[in-house]
Amino acid sequence: MAGDLAVVLDVAGTMLRMYRVAKDLSRGCLIKGVVTWDLIMEKKGRALVVPHIDPAELAALSPETPIKVLLNGREDSIEVSCSSTPVSREEAVNILRTSRARVADIQDVHRAVKARCPDNYQTTGMIVDSDLFEVTYTISTGGAPFPGLEEAIAGLHDMGADIYVASGDSMRSLSYLLEFGIKYDKIYPVANPQKKRNIVIDLKKRYKSVVMVGDGLNDIYALNAADVGVLTVQQDTGPSTKLVEAADRIISDIRDLPALIGEIE
Repeated sequence: MAGDLAVVLDVAGTMLRMYRVAKDLSRGCLIKGVVTWDLIMEKKGRALVVPHIDPAELAALSPETPIKVLLNGREDSIEVSCSSTPVSREEAVNILRTSRARVADIQDVHRAVKARCPDNYQTTGMIVDSDLFEVTYTISTGGAPFPGLEEAIAGLHDMGADIYVASGDSMRSLSYLLEFGIKYDKIYPVANPQKKRNIVIDLKKRYKSVVMVGDGLNDIYALNAADVGVLTVQQDTGPSTKLVEAADRIISDIRDLPALIGEIE
């Protein structure tokens, strides 16, 4: 089977159990346990911006520092992870340059996540609104590997599968995946729904079978494009009917993945 099978894994909600906190900047309040995709899809013109900045560095800044200061020397590192309608990186950068948001708005959500996930994966971002030309939410995410993830990945490797990762997170956030034996050049960061689909389509030219494993609407294009789309519901976010219909198989535990793929093969 070696060289014949590629397995593409989403990260948040698929490999990791996630906890997210957002701050509504118009109301100044924290919203716990949110789904990032839901906030983005509430209206047109919203996009998740990934700043590629270590949360520890953010924590050391003065709370009153304008967010635009974070851009200094980092403009090229700003990425748009996903959006409800097309928002370019240049547009997102211009919004950040004029935003009234402060570093405190990011520190607030990061602090709330760190209290819940003190030693695990953490990342931060902002949701911009191109119609309002402003940052509407700051958001922080923490996560821990689902039980049995390491064994599941080892099982896939034992089957001869090449494992890829396609995630909306930054490479800085995803680098820990190297500890699981996933190769650096097989990790695709800041992958929006269209990019995930294109990754799957490209792999289908090189492998006899490509399996996509994801848990959210941002994975739906890739699930449809794959030879086999596997929806995992371990995060228990109540997947939509549209997402369920896009999947060929559904699992509730990542540990079931090697056996499922073995049956398919």
